[in-house]
Amino acid sequence: MFKSILLLLSFFFCLTTAAQPGSAQEIRIGLIDTFDPDFYLGTFVPTMEHLQHTLKDNKISVVEIDPHSLLSDIEEKKPHFLLSSAGSFVTLINSKGAQQIATVRRSHALSADEAVSSVFITRKDRTDIRSIEDLKDKVVTATDSKDFDGYLLALGEVAKRGFNPDSFFKRTLFTNYQYPDVSTYIKVGEADAGILGPCQLEDLVRDGIVKADEFRVLDPKRGPGRCLRSTEMYPDAVFFSLDGAPSGAVKAVTLSLLSMPKRDGGFEWVPAGGFLKVFDLMKDLKLGPYAHLRETTVKAFVMEYRTEFALAAALLFALIIHIIRVNVLVNRRTNELRFALAAQRATERRAQRNREKLDRLEKSRVISQMSSIFAHEVKQPITNMIYYSSGLKLLLSQLGIKDSRVSHALEQLCVQARRTSDIVEHVRSYAKHTANRSGSFELTEIVERAVSSIRSDERHEADIRVEMPRSCEARGDSFEIELVILNLLKNAVKAAESENQPQVEVLVEDQRDRWLVAVSDNGPEISDERFAKLGKPTKSDKQEGLGIGLSIAVEIIENHGAHLNFQKRTPHGLIVSFNLNKPETEL
Repeated sequence: MFKSILLLLSFFFCLTTAAQPGSAQEIRIGLIDTFDPDFYLGTFVPTMEHLQHTLKDNKISVVEIDPHSLLSDIEEKKPHFLLSSAGSFVTLINSKGAQQIATVRRSHALSADEAVSSVFITRKDRTDIRSIEDLKDKVVTATDSKDFDGYLLALGEVAKRGFNPDSFFKRTLFTNYQYPDVSTYIKVGEADAGILGPCQLEDLVRDGIVKADEFRVLDPKRGPGRCLRSTEMYPDAVFFSLDGAPSGAVKAVTLSLLSMPKRDGGFEWVPAGGFLKVFDLMKDLKLGPYAHLRETTVKAFVMEYRTEFALAAALLFALIIHIIRVNVLVNRRTNELRFALAAQRATERRAQRNREKLDRLEKSRVISQMSSIFAHEVKQPITNMIYYSSGLKLLLSQLGIKDSRVSHALEQLCVQARRTSDIVEHVRSYAKHTANRSGSFELTEIVERAVSSIRSDERHEADIRVEMPRSCEARGDSFEIELVILNLLKNAVKAAESENQPQVEVLVEDQRDRWLVAVSDNGPEISDERFAKLGKPTKSDKQEGLGIGLSIAVEIIENHGAHLNFQKRTPHGLIVSFNLNKPETEL
């Protein structure tokens, strides 16, 4: 490093003495010494040559800034511009008003803001070290403690993995760009691993200093071009102005750098972003603008948690305002609550009456169908009794047997049989609901009434979801279809109530000339044996959420020319569906 500095000082001595004293405005450019020697000859010197050539009317002088006494050197030497790493740049944004002019972009980098990174290396025979985590309490070696695109990026990677970078390594050996270097320390066993900057390992192999298979990269990531890396990529070197730099000089230097042609070494100066990740890195390491986080004073504590303190103060202020507001509005809210409770009780009473009404309707329908079956079965035997009585009377007449008592008995038997037939027919005519299955009705209204009735029942917590068109006109008996849907909903709610989040879904879907109506739940899994018995009148199964009215529902749907279909739901639950014809569908 010392030889490089002497070379630079000699070079810039030539530059500064080339201008005529007193005939040009001085432009002081500071160089923060955190770079490797190749940077000075490959990047810094060509940049200064270009500035000297394009800014001939200005006197360009260079001052060296020690990174260990950064702020005091700036105060003493008062440079107008600085050339440094991205870490030093973000450090000086708030304290010295640093403003980016341009950032180095090299040909092997993806962009100027994703250009530099660090790499962890160890000897290939160190089988005990496979990842960065294995370096805990190990000895490592690096070039310099202020080396941004080397040591600091490596510490940032350690912090990202949840470790304290200040105590992660047992010891760190710094070479300060002298011999023994990083690779030598590792070779002789003085260090367990080393930290190099971007592409430095590949350069060592290219120059024949180390063998290609001598070292292994820890947690390798393929970087841009041929280089491996172990960390994220960050912006390259930054040329920036400081607060107080003459505006004319800032303009001239900016135009000069941005117009600088791409060098043979493969770099150019361009505007760049990506500095937010540098701020995050410095915060993780508690360096630069976040150096106060290392302090233990009350001021440091307040500075570290200033955002939290501000949020707490805002929360406290909002809480006070809320308490005042609540105290002012409490009487009004109390009255509104009384009215709301009264309205809720009225709604509950109406819902209870609706549930009772629907229960009565369903029971009436069940009784009606049972009565119809009974009347149908009894009418035929009674009719046969009348026929037999008439046949006996005719037979006695043909045989010439005249017995007033037998004739009277047969006559009374016929009278009573006809009377019984009339009663059965009357019951049948009462019980036989003449369904208008050829009429049409609005299916959405039927579904909404059934769902509303179930939702008003507070005895369950099922989430009932409905998906159907705004209007869907169907053909059939609306009364019977409503009973079916209501029955299926009750069964689904009963089945799902054992789940932590009971859910019931009602779907009405257009299928050309028919409507598909499906009711599903997320109840427990149904065994194959019980599934085979669904819809059969032999046995009900309330444990699976099926009520005693399911067999009646099957009959009603079949009377409408369709079938009640059952399907297991994945991962558990049941789907019950049926079809209804549209009014324009031909019978």
